Amino acid sequence: MPTQDDIQNLPIDIAFSRLGEWLVDRKRIPGDWIKRLNGVRAQISSAFASLPKDVDPYFHSLDAQGIGYMEAKKIYDILLRTTPESRNIFGRLSGAAGVWEGIVQAFEKDHIYLGEAALSMAQNVNYEIPYLKKQVQKVQQQLGELDRKEADIKRSAASSAAKYAEACQELGLVGNNVRLELLESASKSLPGTFSTIMDVISGESVSQAIEYYSTFVKDLHTEKDRTSNTVVPNLRNIIENPPSLSVSEGSDVLVSTNVVSNPSERVDMGVTVDSVAIGIDWDITLDSSQIDWDIGSVEETDDAANGLGPYEMVNASDLLQDSSTDENQLVQNEGLADAGISEISWDVSVENPQLEVEGDCSPHNAVNAHDFGIYASMEAREITERRSPLLETEYRNKILDDLFEVKAFLNQRLLELKNEETLSLQHQVQALAPFVLQQYSSEAIQNMLSDVSLAISLLTNKKTRDLIMTLNSNRFLDRLVQTLEEKKHHEVKLKNGLIELSAKRMELQNSLASSWPKQEAALNKTKELKRLCETTLSTMFNGRPVNIIGEINSLLSSGVTT
Repeated sequence: MPTQDDIQNLPIDIAFSRLGEWLVDRKRIPGDWIKRLNGVRAQISSAFASLPKDVDPYFHSLDAQGIGYMEAKKIYDILLRTTPESRNIFGRLSGAAGVWEGIVQAFEKDHIYLGEAALSMAQNVNYEIPYLKKQVQKVQQQLGELDRKEADIKRSAASSAAKYAEACQELGLVGNNVRLELLESASKSLPGTFSTIMDVISGESVSQAIEYYSTFVKDLHTEKDRTSNTVVPNLRNIIENPPSLSVSEGSDVLVSTNVVSNPSERVDMGVTVDSVAIGIDWDITLDSSQIDWDIGSVEETDDAANGLGPYEMVNASDLLQDSSTDENQLVQNEGLADAGISEISWDVSVENPQLEVEGDCSPHNAVNAHDFGIYASMEAREITERRSPLLETEYRNKILDDLFEVKAFLNQRLLELKNEETLSLQHQVQALAPFVLQQYSSEAIQNMLSDVSLAISLLTNKKTRDLIMTLNSNRFLDRLVQTLEEKKHHEVKLKNGLIELSAKRMELQNSLASSWPKQEAALNKTKELKRLCETTLSTMFNGRPVNIIGEINSLLSSGVTT
């Protein structure tokens, strides 16, 4: 049988969500407590407007809508401490302290503040604190995504920088002025490449391959009374007459390079005769009324029915006599015309003191401009003559055709020599062949094939073709420069994206910094309200322990999200 002391020590557990109903059911607060609470809040709104906020910094952090019993009591305590002389003759407080004393007493009357505390706890636990926690979690998630995105951008920027550096290193560039460096690299690399190609083509192995192929063709495909046609003539020609190995830019590449490298040194040669003649008054009028063309009127007749005009019958002797007379008259007229022309003064002077030509248009400069054009064309012709023919596609294609022809022949001969089924027949045929065809074994042919393949590889590999196209094609050069600059600009674009991410991170961190204090304040207020309710109710029940249970405890124990 439990004693009275045992019953006194039994705790009273109250669910926080039903605390208001529990207080009303046990008559601890009146049934119209919500109506009374609204009246107290109306008093708070009017009193807060006249609150002397300069008395304490705490007053500046308050909002009229968020003031409850605990805030009102704290305001009253501050006013009571800072204005002790605000009492009237009856000992009651006056002014703002008296107003807030009345508000605190209204809260404490019939324990209205317990209902207000139950309502605030339910609102904080169910809405305010979960919302603030979700907001903080959302901001933290966005910060994490920003960190991952920043790492990806940095990795991509580093990859772009590495690709740009690798491309520049592969092409032998520093990366400061890509266009000029490409031309300089091509001009320095191609002579060595062409020299290597010539060394291979002029080597003993390729020469033996040409001789072997020529002898084979002559022996098998030439009649006795006829001579064989020269095989691989282009390959023979390049061996006998080695081409120049000097390289230079093509005409279009050279012009574009000069424009890009020296934009401030362009010479405007656009001063033409028309531009000068605009300001010259030639004093020439075209008034047709003042010109006597000495053309008489022609009377049209319709005597001829055939449309050829009038005509008459003449004698041949009269016609010859008239023609001689006309010739004498023509000679006399020409003499008079020459005399008239000799008497004409052609002293024509054009004077126009208002003529101002911008720039020096003297005959000396005109001659210099003409000489400059001649010199430029001669220089371009000399550059073209000095350029290696290996820079020309048609020349290289002819060499490659011959090399591929020799290579195909060597491959076929190698297969025939290694074929065991026809080996005996090959020996019989080869015994009757010239000595040149007999002296090369399959190993020697393999060496020839390797050197021919090497020459083809040197002429057709990507680096050689790119270097040649760099000097020959302005479009290819522009495209190559654009490709390299795009890699560099991609890195710059990614780095600019990092700046935007930094600004976004700063904004999220500011939002997080403002959300944490709100969440912590809501948790602390809920803890104080819970403690107040438990203490007050324990006093009402003669010291029996009172516990407010439910989700509020797990929420308060989790604390502020870190």
